[in-house]
Amino acid sequence: MKKIILNCVSVETDDDFWSLYCEAVQPEGSNIFGRNLHALWDAVSAGGPGWPGECQIELMNVDEFARRNPQLYSGLQRIANDLPESSRVQIVLTKSLM
Repeated sequence: MKKIILNCVSVETDDDFWSLYCEAVQPEGSNIFGRNLHALWDAVSAGGPGWPGECQIELMNVDEFARRNPQLYSGLQRIANDLPESSRVQIVLTKSLM
């Protein structure tokens, strides 16, 4: 399974995160991907627009991101936790290593 790392250290807005996701992941259907939590769930759980392919997506350095964007961060945590272990996509959130 390929691993895609999204370094969230400079993510300040929701738009920053979705731009980072699309740039790093280069998902299928990115031109029609909704760039919101519902669209991400559809993509990773059912292969909808924004499908990253079979992979593990690791969101690194999420400390500040979580503070600046608590609603988006908690939604991403929920998606990561709700994906079954057998899913073809896994999402991991990692805090800064200091």
